[in-house]
Amino acid sequence: MSIATLTKPLHEMHAVEIAAAIRDGSLTPSEVATALLERVATYDGSIKSFSALDRETVLIEAEALTEEATAGKFRGPFHGVPFGVKEQFTVAGVPTLGDWSDPNPEIATYDATVVARLREAGALLLGKLFMVGPAGVPPTRNPWNIEYSPGGSSSGSGAAVGARFVPFAMSEQTGGSGIRPAAYCGVSAIKPTYGRNSRRGMFQMAWSHDHACIIATTIRDVAAVFSMTAGYDPADPSSVYGSEPQLEGELAKPPRIGVVRNFFPELTAAPMQAAIEESAAKLAAAGADVVDFYLPEAFGATWPSWMLVGGAEGATINAKADVVRAEKGLAASKPGSVGEIPPATKFANLPRQLGAMIPATYYLQAQRHRRYLRTLADDSMAGFDAILMATAPDEPPRSRTSSGDWSLLLPWSHLGQPAISIPASSLGPNGLPLGLQLVSPTLTDEHLLAVGVWCQDVIGLLPTPTMA
Repeated sequence: MSIATLTKPLHEMHAVEIAAAIRDGSLTPSEVATALLERVATYDGSIKSFSALDRETVLIEAEALTEEATAGKFRGPFHGVPFGVKEQFTVAGVPTLGDWSDPNPEIATYDATVVARLREAGALLLGKLFMVGPAGVPPTRNPWNIEYSPGGSSSGSGAAVGARFVPFAMSEQTGGSGIRPAAYCGVSAIKPTYGRNSRRGMFQMAWSHDHACIIATTIRDVAAVFSMTAGYDPADPSSVYGSEPQLEGELAKPPRIGVVRNFFPELTAAPMQAAIEESAAKLAAAGADVVDFYLPEAFGATWPSWMLVGGAEGATINAKADVVRAEKGLAASKPGSVGEIPPATKFANLPRQLGAMIPATYYLQAQRHRRYLRTLADDSMAGFDAILMATAPDEPPRSRTSSGDWSLLLPWSHLGQPAISIPASSLGPNGLPLGLQLVSPTLTDEHLLAVGVWCQDVIGLLPTPTMA
């Protein structure tokens, strides 16, 4: 087999399919890299997902991987599979352009742990991807319609996978920025349990909330990538000890799914809620035990709790970042660019500027209450394989200045449970994707991914967007 004899276009092949084709000699890493680079050259002029891409370096690395594969030498399970990485992660020798307006970014001296692990598994880094940062929303657009937001802060990661420039990419979530771009761009993602993926080499937004996430065309690919990136990292103080990934096979029986009936539906637009009901009906028809689920009343405190903890941490980090910006002659970070809760939420909103005014005793008490809320949520999910709600309240906004509403993701970023997003089978009224969010108790990531695979097999995948 060669590219000319593939049964479907190479850019529509999933990461695990590309890996298998390279291993059996049907494709070479050079063929794969060349094809995807051509797609980037054709379409990224309008999508603008890549912040850094060195075509010559990519092709040189692809040729080295090809020579190794031809000799029967494979670095790991993803030998030659291309990927992209959000600017928030360091890549040795490449500028870290977290602030996409910075004319003099710092050159990284090492790979972030998740990047290093992927390279050790043989994956080929195509380039770095735009993110929302102190300068505000970057130029990245949604591949389904460039008038709409791709989400953020992992804008480039969602758009690059959605446009099929790469089969997977690393993203990051502090509030809702790791998996919402996947929902907006019609693909799949995971925000793992806090500490399952190392944060070494990933600059911080809020120390106790930042999660290294994965976006891919399918949740099967997400699971495969997670098996390579996850695991204890002694260089990351927040890394969970003894959490080496152990992927599950197919579920022994259809899952028990709880459809969330309080808090979340109140914040969800009618078309998105209709997609949840439609998907729940499909899962039930396929054999899943689908029942109504109610979070405890006290769960409502999660939103203001995030404001106290995240506001204090974010204010400290942003203050330090603004000192660096001032030294470079750059303006202070935009007030709404990082850490702003969209007006759609009915829960308490603490403006970022007030974060520096939170007393330490308030912060510590909020952390204690946060642990209580985490246990409360875990206990409420006992007996369920996952609970189901929207990833975002609605379709992506038609905007070039907003990254969208992340209020439905904030609780799981604050409490740390694993959350995945898969696309609903139907599009919204404007022809944009809608994301389904599945959540399970702390440290049940592998089982949640197996549930996600089962659900996605039932619901199906969205087609590749048609890009002008």
